[in-house]
Amino acid sequence: MRRINSEFKTGNMSEEGQKLSNRDYFGYVEMDDYAFYVLADSLDNEPSVNSAKIVVESLIRDFTERPSMRKRILKTYMGQAHKALTQYRRGMRLKASVVAVITDYKKIRYCYTGNSRFYLIRSGRIRERSIDQSLTQNMIKDEKIPLDQAAAHEARNNLYSYLGKRGTLNIQISKKTRLEDGDIFTLLTRGTWERCSDLELLDYLKDAKEPEEALGQAEDRILQDQDDGTIDNYSLAITFVNKVYQSPKRTWTAKRILMIAIPVLLAVGGMGIMLYLRHQSRKAKEANLEKYMISGETYLRYDNYQKASEEYGEAVKLANSLKRQDSAEEADKYKKLAEQIIMADEAMAAGDYQKAQNLYLTAKGMSAGAGNVGRSYINSQMERTKDYIEIFDLMELGERKENYGDYNGAVEIYKEAREKAADLYYAEGKSEALQRQAAAEEKLGKEQQKEESRKKEAAEAAEAAEDAKQKEAAMQQQLDNQQKVNDQQSAIEMENKGNELLADGKYESAITFYQTAQAIYIRLELPDLADGINGKIEAAMAGQEAEKKLNEAEMASQTQWEAEEAEETQPWEEEQEETEETKQKKGEQ
Repeated sequence: MRRINSEFKTGNMSEEGQKLSNRDYFGYVEMDDYAFYVLADSLDNEPSVNSAKIVVESLIRDFTERPSMRKRILKTYMGQAHKALTQYRRGMRLKASVVAVITDYKKIRYCYTGNSRFYLIRSGRIRERSIDQSLTQNMIKDEKIPLDQAAAHEARNNLYSYLGKRGTLNIQISKKTRLEDGDIFTLLTRGTWERCSDLELLDYLKDAKEPEEALGQAEDRILQDQDDGTIDNYSLAITFVNKVYQSPKRTWTAKRILMIAIPVLLAVGGMGIMLYLRHQSRKAKEANLEKYMISGETYLRYDNYQKASEEYGEAVKLANSLKRQDSAEEADKYKKLAEQIIMADEAMAAGDYQKAQNLYLTAKGMSAGAGNVGRSYINSQMERTKDYIEIFDLMELGERKENYGDYNGAVEIYKEAREKAADLYYAEGKSEALQRQAAAEEKLGKEQQKEESRKKEAAEAAEAAEDAKQKEAAMQQQLDNQQKVNDQQSAIEMENKGNELLADGKYESAITFYQTAQAIYIRLELPDLADGINGKIEAAMAGQEAEKKLNEAEMASQTQWEAEEAEETQPWEEEQEETEETKQKKGEQ
């Protein structure tokens, strides 16, 4: 009958995000005396089997058959679910993270293994929470990394316990906690807490009247990051405990009468007791104020700004109730400093490094006015944001070099960005730089192939040109040789012609043909043949000379004959002239 005399309102969401399928699974059952809520997250990559569903169904089935809040029984439930995974099918390594909540409508207890989480929220604060069984959580415990970096740390999913694990399981079971009206408890997988911080979840729950209101706001926050294409399956279950079960009134007993009578007697005790109690209350508040101030200072010293903000917030309330203005102002100053650092950390976790740097700069100024509290952490974070910004600047520079065609330069820049990201344990930045480097190297390879192809084509063209040149030279040589043969043949013919003319006594023409033939022999670099013509030229010239002398002799003989002929005819001619002259004179007479 507890169920109908209490009021528990549950809402849930479970989506695939940007994955191909949703491998989270939520289920719950509310019975008359107990309620059981289970949320699981598949950790394997088996596409045909939903490990989370197997776990949830196994746990709910065992619980409904034997409902209990006892630790031993709960370990049995978890053991059966583990067995269901390990024996599901040979060859499959099914694994799941799980968190389960059991309540009798008055008290609550949770058990889990892995990094699926449970929060119990009361008065706007997380009263109880599970602790991830991961390497990141161990590093937080050892103060190697601050709490605000857990959601983005690369080892957050490096679990040392989960269902389906080989070896001994490490099942965590909480103590029982008494519920109060207005309590809220939530179950969430890593896909939710990675992208929706505790502060954001508390803010969504603060003014929500129904679970669905907070669920909608949480989902909107998760989907803000959908542009980066890495949203995993995300699940969130919220239960509002509007009314806790109250046991029926019991009959009056001496013990109960005494319990009622004592407060009455104390009240009647007089004003002295009231004043004493008031004084004691004030002392208790002052002690609590001092405790919260010291606690807040301790958390600040260890860079736990979330807890510092909460502690100083309580200190502000107590200081105001005690009307201690100086303490309220001091606590508020440290509270605002812690909140400023938290905002800067959230901006950094969200990847808005320029905003984070500006927020840290403001926090640094606030720290200077608060005794330099947190200054070392702020400087460290500012240096980290500077490194993150440098990584993105390097990747932008690499992209510009790619656009200019300087792929070698781009590859070197991406390598530098990758190394810086690795030094910062910035897995996403390292992965992006590596992808960009690979793409630039691929483009560089293609350009080198093109260049090699161009060189090969140029070499082939040069080789073809050289072959053509050699062929042309060979052809020209062949033509030259043929011309030499033709010229030599022509010289031989001229020499033969000269021989014929010499034989005919045409010495001058013979000399002309001999000289022409000799000139051809000299040009053809045939000295023996050229020298062989000299004798023939000399013979022709000798014949020419002899012919000349003969002609001169003949001419001389002709001249002498003509002279003698003239001497014989001269007296007769004179006589004739005289006769004519005599006749002329006689005629004149």
